[in-house]
Amino acid sequence: MGCNVNFNDIIGQNEVVNSLKAILKEHSTRHAYIFSGPEGIGKRLVAKAFAAALLCSERDSFEACGNCQSCRLFQSGTNPDFYVLEAEGTSISVDDIRRMQQDISIRPMYSAKKVYLIAEADKMTVQAQNCLLKTLEEPPEYAVIILTAVNVNSLLETIRSRCILYNFKKNTDEEVRNCIQKVKGHELTGIDFIISYADGVPGKAIKLIESEDFLSNRDKAIEIILKLKNSNLIEVFDAYGFFEENKDNIDSILDIMLMFYRDLLIAKETGKENILINSDKKDIILKNVDKFEINKLIKNINAIEEARKNIKQNANYQLVIEVMLMKLQEE
Repeated sequence: MGCNVNFNDIIGQNEVVNSLKAILKEHSTRHAYIFSGPEGIGKRLVAKAFAAALLCSERDSFEACGNCQSCRLFQSGTNPDFYVLEAEGTSISVDDIRRMQQDISIRPMYSAKKVYLIAEADKMTVQAQNCLLKTLEEPPEYAVIILTAVNVNSLLETIRSRCILYNFKKNTDEEVRNCIQKVKGHELTGIDFIISYADGVPGKAIKLIESEDFLSNRDKAIEIILKLKNSNLIEVFDAYGFFEENKDNIDSILDIMLMFYRDLLIAKETGKENILINSDKKDIILKNVDKFEINKLIKNINAIEEARKNIKQNANYQLVIEVMLMKLQEE
């Protein structure tokens, strides 16, 4: 769990970062914070930069010095004054919180503070949340607790009311691009599409780049879309195999299809090439755009959205996909 991050390494989230810097400068730390936002938005990265600064014994202003014993231990992931609690499986249990509370009762070893990061705190059971509440009501003066959550509303109101809430906003496309280049160090095939698909979430973009299947699945999904245009019912049912193989990634596959149909619609309606999401597939889009009518493209987009809704409502998966494919194939 080593971390070398400081606030200057963080791209975007200026509002949150500037507020935390002010807290550090003014020595006005509160005992509990909630960092809320989509998975991959950078909540944990900011939490670690904040924790490193709080624990640094030689801190000047708002950045950890990186050289004191506390910083060196933090960077190696062995600082006993920094405690990370993560879900084992699908939830954080009351026993997990009790173990954390036992640690909180011990004073810090190297710093004036001890920092506790509860990652994905929205996975706490109700019993775990009620148990944590006791600590939030009467925290030791040296303890700072940071909870990260995708769905902050799944936390009890009594928990939320005792924490300072920071909402992490989606990054701009340029910020996502900078994050990718910082992690990966070079331009990659399909990067414009990945930035658009990531929808302002750098972690999602990095995950897509590191996925061996994502770009090949995208190519296959586009191939199916174009084949369906002039296909018969047998070919429709043959196409189902791809969706069966990707049952666990169906949201991703449907997103890919939606974006391609929307690009065809944009090209059809505006003729503008510079606003296509699938910019690296521009030639394919322009080659096929005249084969589709605007009304048909809109119907296809609606068919995919309807399929997504039905899958979320636990309808029969095969039936939903086959009905969607038949609607996409219909003239």
